[in-house]
Amino acid sequence: RLENEDKEKAEPGGPEVVECKDPNASGGKRWFELDGVFDKNCSQEELYHRSGARNAVVNDIFSGYNATILAYGQTGSGKTYSMGSAAAGDRVGDHDGIIPRACLDLFQTIAEKCDGNAKVEMSYLEIYNEEIRDLLGSGKEEDQKKLKVHETLNGEVYVSNLTAKSVVDTGEIGKFMDAANGKRMVAATAMNATSSRSHAICTLLVSGVISNEDETKEVDKFTSKLTLVDLAGSEKLGKTGATGGRAKEGININKGLFVLGQVVSALGEAGKRKGKKGSVRPPFRGKFHS
Repeated sequence: RLENEDKEKAEPGGPEVVECKDPNASGGKRWFELDGVFDKNCSQEELYHRSGARNAVVNDIFSGYNATILAYGQTGSGKTYSMGSAAAGDRVGDHDGIIPRACLDLFQTIAEKCDGNAKVEMSYLEIYNEEIRDLLGSGKEEDQKKLKVHETLNGEVYVSNLTAKSVVDTGEIGKFMDAANGKRMVAATAMNATSSRSHAICTLLVSGVISNEDETKEVDKFTSKLTLVDLAGSEKLGKTGATGGRAKEGININKGLFVLGQVVSALGEAGKRKGKKGSVRPPFRGKFHS
């Protein structure tokens, strides 16, 4: 998502290309090929639909797939605005981001597709200076120390002793998110007056049964996770003016994002090498959020 005058080009049915000025590049320009490019006039609704976020919520989740939606970029580039910080009520406004739209679509789709007994459990944590903090918990230091990342035999990752709240509508999610966001680490830097100093991860565990009017057919049960992530932004200490504790925060943020970037690159490379010899192993265990 662009906020400057970089150009957007698109060929029907193909990837979109961004042309950027770079005095160090040959010809003074560089090009980046992406699945989708959104200029500064793009609406929140268009971003939600064209990015694939809506399809993940209303289709993939109910087919038993886990889905993760995250915003990645430099500090002050608009990640928190794009994601949105809390769930809305029974309607969304023009400036509501992906999170309120996803939560509204989730419960509307549950009402349309499920048998009335679907359950949604919410957990919310932040990763601050490489430590996990439960944003829905008591906040007591002894409780925070009990939080550990574990992996099951089938590869599922979970955080032990993390608080989970049962939610029945977007209003409840919004209430918990507002309370949790008040606990998040936020501070002013030279580049952003309200810079997120941690990575926030909200997980909605959805389980239910798809309604089936034909009683002769097998019942479709599903359990899926919708993970909504607001990453802290990458930053250069020289530009942010950060010193002391703020500088340490920035260093830890950049380390985590570097590993996450390696994971994304490895997954992309694995997709290209599908069916070919050799394997690419993403460094999932490099940092908590990867």
